[in-house]
Amino acid sequence: MNVPDLSPRMEKVLSFVPQNEEVVADVGCDHAYVSIALVKRNIAKNVIAMDVRKGPLEIAKKNVDEYGLGSEVELRLSDGLTALSPREVNAIVIAGMGGLLVKKILTNGQNILKCECPPDLILGPQSDICEVRKYLHDINYHIVKEAMLIDEGKYYTVIHASYGGNEHYDNSEDYVYGRCNIEEGSDVFISFLKKESDTYKDVLKGLKASNSQNERTLKRIKELESLIDTNKRAYKRCLHEM
Repeated sequence: MNVPDLSPRMEKVLSFVPQNEEVVADVGCDHAYVSIALVKRNIAKNVIAMDVRKGPLEIAKKNVDEYGLGSEVELRLSDGLTALSPREVNAIVIAGMGGLLVKKILTNGQNILKCECPPDLILGPQSDICEVRKYLHDINYHIVKEAMLIDEGKYYTVIHASYGGNEHYDNSEDYVYGRCNIEEGSDVFISFLKKESDTYKDVLKGLKASNSQNERTLKRIKELESLIDTNKRAYKRCLHEM
């Protein structure tokens, strides 16, 4: 049976998982299509597919059985990483949820991340990505690579991080946009910077033209000007102008 079709976003997530891993955890596995693809494509020998909801896990079990992977894909009801044990997996996939939830899952799973052989992390946060990057450095994870892509008209970022390295970014734009994205300067990333800059400038123009220049408005104007400046620095670095 063919591997189930995945969205471009999840295909990118799969491509970030190190090849030939012994065991990978798929957190928030939903219907387990990513878990199935990890095994069918020989990226991982075994997968622990976990979800906090019973409904998706029941569907996941049917899908896993349909592909004949009952011995390779183990299903667990789990709130984040709670059903994992230290040193049980080599890599953890967490995608399809907000960045603050990703951060919460990692925070509550410190026993997994600070064991003798910490797992690699493949993350696809859909918001608050800056906070995720900062938190990875706080827990001594090094951001190996990032990529930005467009899926159904929306921009998504995927991150691969490994333990160690004592990494820290000195420039705010590296946390806001990702140092790897800035250094690579892909066409997709540059288009994102341009779109975001235009949005900020439109909002700023509207606020400055407003008759209501109260304290809240003035504070927002300063915030937007700072965001535009950060965006500009990232854009110039993409074009090697700094």
